[in-house]
Amino acid sequence: MQNISTYLILLPVMAVLSSAISCSRTEYDIQCADDDIIAFSAPGITMDVATRAGANDFLDAIPEGTSFGVLGYCLAYNPGTTTYNPNSGASQWSLKRDLCPPSVFYNQEVTVGQGNVCSYTPLKRWYTDGFADGLGVELSNTDDFRYTFYSYYPYDEDFNDGKGFSIVPANSSTAGAPVITYTMPFDSDNTETVLNNNDVPDAMLAVQQNVQRSGRSVGFNFSHIMTGLGFQINNFSQVAETVEGPEDVGVDLVIYSIRLKGTFHKSVRVDMTGAAAEVSYEGTYSGTYTIFESEAGMLIPWQQDGSRGSISMEPQTFLRLLPGDENVGYFGPVSADPENYPNPKLILDYKLGDNPRQTYKIIDRPGNFLPRSGVRYTAQINWVNNAFVLVVQADNGEIWEDGEADDGNTGNDDIIFM
Repeated sequence: MQNISTYLILLPVMAVLSSAISCSRTEYDIQCADDDIIAFSAPGITMDVATRAGANDFLDAIPEGTSFGVLGYCLAYNPGTTTYNPNSGASQWSLKRDLCPPSVFYNQEVTVGQGNVCSYTPLKRWYTDGFADGLGVELSNTDDFRYTFYSYYPYDEDFNDGKGFSIVPANSSTAGAPVITYTMPFDSDNTETVLNNNDVPDAMLAVQQNVQRSGRSVGFNFSHIMTGLGFQINNFSQVAETVEGPEDVGVDLVIYSIRLKGTFHKSVRVDMTGAAAEVSYEGTYSGTYTIFESEAGMLIPWQQDGSRGSISMEPQTFLRLLPGDENVGYFGPVSADPENYPNPKLILDYKLGDNPRQTYKIIDRPGNFLPRSGVRYTAQINWVNNAFVLVVQADNGEIWEDGEADDGNTGNDDIIFM
């Protein structure tokens, strides 16, 4: 398992944001302007990627009308019991997480409405001094209480159905920091199965630890679980010197389809019970993603100057995939038996110049490419001379080019596929 704070999923602890509470008094019995109400401010999203107009399949804001789920913690049990310790409210989360149940909120749906106003029902109050109904204890010094909130997006009403999100603990009265698992919505073990990227949401997680009331609302800053993978085609073809002159002459490239076929990671498990969150991957699914398909084909003229402007095929979409880690291999397990445990492959249907249309040019993935959550990558498939050359570049500037990546090892160069 990888330390989530250093590798895959960043769960930043962000300062609680000030926000006015806004909702209709006719909808709730409690006055919404009451500072005793636990309110949520407009959530943010950590963006480690640059926005690419028309091909951005990572959210940079929570869409209006959608919801996120919340777990809320504050009071811990007395050791060995299920009775609350009233003195635990002011304790740091690291000291009480093992004995603390999510009794403030358990899988509470919070909806982002017009103007980024967040609402939920029934409303809940911060703990106040006096006898706490339902907890069976007398509370004091509640302004010093520290709350911890975990959140996931999108909200999953049936969150333990084996797809989407599942949560441990299983109820609001069981103590312990959460273990949150996200499972892809595919069950196939056949690489010919059609996979639809639209069925995969932009899953995200967020946390706010040791929040104190102080008249403020709770503001989440979400981080992406998925990695994004897009595909670009460039035509740098050229032929030998011609009788007309010394300049090299290229030929046009036509792309009819791009597909990604293989076996991919199915679930990611984020364990937040320790001092640092840890992540692991469980299970696989198989199938084929169609990235681009056109019977007429897309013409990509020869790019003599080496530019990648409008004459390239830019990414049509970015697949949302679970990235994996260096112990498992990216997007799916590496296997010496590809017929029984296939690795992902790029399959191109193309035509070069006056040559016949080629059916499914197969490209094996580069084994040293290790993507991370929250980062979009563009796989540039370049026709150079008489071969496809694959260059994978992250939107944050990292490049895996000819097998070298950032490992400094030129001995593994030349990811060239004939």
